[in-house]
Amino acid sequence: MLKRQRLLTIRNLVDRKGIITVNEIGEELNVSTMTVRRDLAELAENNAIIRVHGGAQSPRLAQNQDQELSRLEKRDLHVDEKRQIASLVAGLIESGDTVYLGPGTTNEFIADYLTVSDLRIVTNSLPVFESLKSKADRYELCLVGGAYRERSGAFIGNLATETLEKLRMAKAFVSANGVCDNIVSNANADEGQIQRLALNNARTRYIVSDHTKLDTEDFYGFYNLADVDGLITDTGIDDDQRSDYEKLTQVITTVN
Repeated sequence: MLKRQRLLTIRNLVDRKGIITVNEIGEELNVSTMTVRRDLAELAENNAIIRVHGGAQSPRLAQNQDQELSRLEKRDLHVDEKRQIASLVAGLIESGDTVYLGPGTTNEFIADYLTVSDLRIVTNSLPVFESLKSKADRYELCLVGGAYRERSGAFIGNLATETLEKLRMAKAFVSANGVCDNIVSNANADEGQIQRLALNNARTRYIVSDHTKLDTEDFYGFYNLADVDGLITDTGIDDDQRSDYEKLTQVITTVN
């Protein structure tokens, strides 16, 4: 295949899939990953694609991501993967723990899988709190208040910050809109700052992200993946992604 034809094929693949890995392109075109990386670099220089960790992203997809999806829009996306992750999170929570659960539709499923008792659960997410209300006779639930952000259902701002600054948790589970290389990101700086504080105040720290968020970026980078104890994701993560992210932290999936 001539180079010009190869570049056009790669561009079409990226546009069609939205995000694609170097290995996927190599297998599709039957060329080496080194050749793919050179082609991607050239396409990125011409603004035909966007380079991301381990592959490429369509500029059209990036434009669509500029508008943050609401919690209701996210709720029905990748439900099976989110439930896989929620089950893993529940399995890491032990009786007697004080646990922080950050905003995110994945964390809203955790209540369905909790079996231990004697927990204190802290959250600044109204939907996460609502998901746990039926278990209030078994758990101590602490809702951190502040300025309400309707798009995510999270409380943010000075009141939330002042409260969380005083709290210490055994474990924190924080969702992310994007995980790319060492950077964990979300769509809102105020919300990201709250998540950073919660992670810093926990003895054990986890990032919660389904595989579609891996190798992607959002607006605000709020934490370094190397500074957490584990990345909890679903079985959709591919071998190359696992290898890359395991250089930074433990990768936890249902196959562990």
